[in-house]
Amino acid sequence: MRVTNTLLFNTSLANIEKQNARLLQTSTEASSGRRLQRPSDDPTGTRRVLDLRGRLSSLEQFKSQRVVTTSLLEGTDTALQNVETLLLSAKGLALRGANDTLGPDQRATLASEVGGLLNQAIVLGNSDVNGRYLFAGQANDQPPFSAQATVASTVRTATPSGTLTPLGAEALTINGVSIRATQPTDDPFSPAADATASAPAVAAAINAATPSTGVQATVGSTTRALTVLDFGDLAGNALTVNGVPVTGTITNAASLVAAVNAAGIPGVSASSSATNNLTLTAADGRNIALATDGSAAASGINFQDFNPGGGVAASETTTGVVTLASANAFTLSGLNPGNAGLRPGPVTPTARFRGDNNAITQAIGPAQTLTTNVVASQFLVADLQPALDRSTTLASLRQGQGIQPGSIDITDRAGNTATVDLSSAVTVGDVIDAISAASGVNVTATVNSTQNRLTIVDDNTAPVGNLTIADTSGTTTAQDLGIATNRPGPIVGLPLHPQLTSSTSLNLLYGGRGVHLGAMHITNGTQETDIDLSTAHTMGDVLRAINTSTAGVQAAFNTNGTALQVRSTNASTVAVVTEVGGGQSAAALGLGGHDTFNMLSLLQEALQKNDRPALRALVTSLDEGVRGVTALRTEVGVRTNTVSAAEETQADFTLHLTSLLSETEDSDVAEVFTRLSQLNVGLQAALATSARIMQSTLLDFLR
Repeated sequence: MRVTNTLLFNTSLANIEKQNARLLQTSTEASSGRRLQRPSDDPTGTRRVLDLRGRLSSLEQFKSQRVVTTSLLEGTDTALQNVETLLLSAKGLALRGANDTLGPDQRATLASEVGGLLNQAIVLGNSDVNGRYLFAGQANDQPPFSAQATVASTVRTATPSGTLTPLGAEALTINGVSIRATQPTDDPFSPAADATASAPAVAAAINAATPSTGVQATVGSTTRALTVLDFGDLAGNALTVNGVPVTGTITNAASLVAAVNAAGIPGVSASSSATNNLTLTAADGRNIALATDGSAAASGINFQDFNPGGGVAASETTTGVVTLASANAFTLSGLNPGNAGLRPGPVTPTARFRGDNNAITQAIGPAQTLTTNVVASQFLVADLQPALDRSTTLASLRQGQGIQPGSIDITDRAGNTATVDLSSAVTVGDVIDAISAASGVNVTATVNSTQNRLTIVDDNTAPVGNLTIADTSGTTTAQDLGIATNRPGPIVGLPLHPQLTSSTSLNLLYGGRGVHLGAMHITNGTQETDIDLSTAHTMGDVLRAINTSTAGVQAAFNTNGTALQVRSTNASTVAVVTEVGGGQSAAALGLGGHDTFNMLSLLQEALQKNDRPALRALVTSLDEGVRGVTALRTEVGVRTNTVSAAEETQADFTLHLTSLLSETEDSDVAEVFTRLSQLNVGLQAALATSARIMQSTLLDFLR
């Protein structure tokens, strides 16, 4: 083979370029410190680098979340420490107030100091870290507490109708301002007989003076619960509600509810909480007037204390509740405030809670989460958090607003449609059964696993569209149930927020965790009573045990339907609930010392009323509160230590991953510079060799 100059030249040039490229690559590696400059340098190594960098990025994100979590926990501990100090101060005031040597004026001064503590407690309840309110639950974008003086009127009843006394001039005075007499135009919706004594009429009269008193009145729903002794048919005027006859074949509670709702009574709807219950509700607070001409069959329908089949005409009226509220303390007086369902005396501010009691969890590492908040119900405000089950009444849902009776339209994912009539549904179970049994559609309704909402699952094996649930024209039933939507998968409804009712099982409290009760103690003036709740199964059992005791108290649900209130029936005493021995029954019912705001309110009231037995009992309750806050601080400390431990563990892991990443993509500096020197020598040798080989002579040109 003939070797030409051109071949020699090209070969030498190629070798020089190859050496130069290797030298350039090594020089770049030396200057950057990176072995991998592009994916093609080492595809396997590149994949490993990308994986390691992704894991390190994730760990860095967890580190940021741990910083936030630590900040929140430290802020929570500081706030709890301040609440602990506040409760100790309140205990000191209770001890001073219980001293027999103090007089009414001195206790009134102490009551003012407690008012200051209550304001401090509200500030602490609104503690935040960078705009996240620590005790607001998941609704932590706004302050959860505000101070508000509130009082609710009692429900007034009259038998026969037309005998309620309306509010007259000078009967009620607020902050020294006389409230005008009620007028027929104040309530155009209640039956005329007692309209001027209705809750809307009283509220209208009070609100006419709001610019002078600073007190605003609102009207709650009117409820009349009837216990059915016997079922039977209704015809004619055997039963009228607000003047509207109720007729039909009545064989059970469901058919009775359906008959009342079918009568179309303006502003009044019916529901049922048990097989022998009929509950009439007027959402706008208008009066509910029952009447009968006694014409029902003697062996037919009959209610406890109201008999349509007795052959005797009868009537009764039930009013709604008026709630008075002000940002400041106010005083009720007058010639007869009872005509408005109110008692004379001062009304002091208490805390109003607008947050929720849901836990917040935060990921602080791979497969590691931590609860970052303390919920208000653990120490600030009682909330028994009833869960949802089949027995939950529809009337209790949406914080007592209930569900509008009506029908819903369902289109399953195969395109089938059905209209489901829920107008006679009384419980959540009735809704579930009606939806699941709907003809023509293939869906199943259940209560979700966390027991706070409904879930609707499409059972079609070959879906072609979305699952759709909508209200029929003019109703809001599906919307009220939280299931009005259109989506390709299962429908998980909105939270239904059931209120406590007499039928609420103790097993449903605290989100379904339930409680087991023993005994608790009630102090009410000179009356001291232990209440045995060991056989209670429902909240109704608890209410009956308290209200039939010799303690002289009345237990009821608070206005939000989230907890119990125990009030003395004696205007000069304050009822205080404490534990028996080492029990936790009062705490489980939100009645012990774990409701800071209630304890402070009771302390202020006891000082104002010179109730020394209540003050002594409150010392015990405040001790319970201090112990509870101390326990919470311990729990927060454990969580903080958990975050610190996670930080140390992940710092070690981060170092390990960083080492692996360096081994994969970083260069060995000594090796690189040695190689760079060798390549430089090799390049110089190649250039010298090529120069000698490529020297041209006259003979080369003659060839």
